[in-house]
Amino acid sequence: MLNTDQKTAPASGEAKIPAENQPQTRLPREYESRFECDKELKPFLDEKELLKQLPVSRRTLFAWVESGKLPCVKIRRRKIYHWPSVQAALLRLQRRAE
Repeated sequence: MLNTDQKTAPASGEAKIPAENQPQTRLPREYESRFECDKELKPFLDEKELLKQLPVSRRTLFAWVESGKLPCVKIRRRKIYHWPSVQAALLRLQRRAE
């Protein structure tokens, strides 16, 4: 038997939904691109991602890193590259070549 204090949810789907579970309003268009993908905000790249950005071969990339022309961070056996630092290093190389 049910107490008079307890009520069941109506079968018609008119149950109350808490405010935090309500659908969110859409972001303005100017902010959507920042949240759709993290490519713009990703400062560290692995070797494959870096090679997509640079028009050089894997062997050339390895030689530049070994000679100290390009900075990298080594974590165990894996190397990652800080994209703003790589850009700055390439600009330094360009200035030396001129």
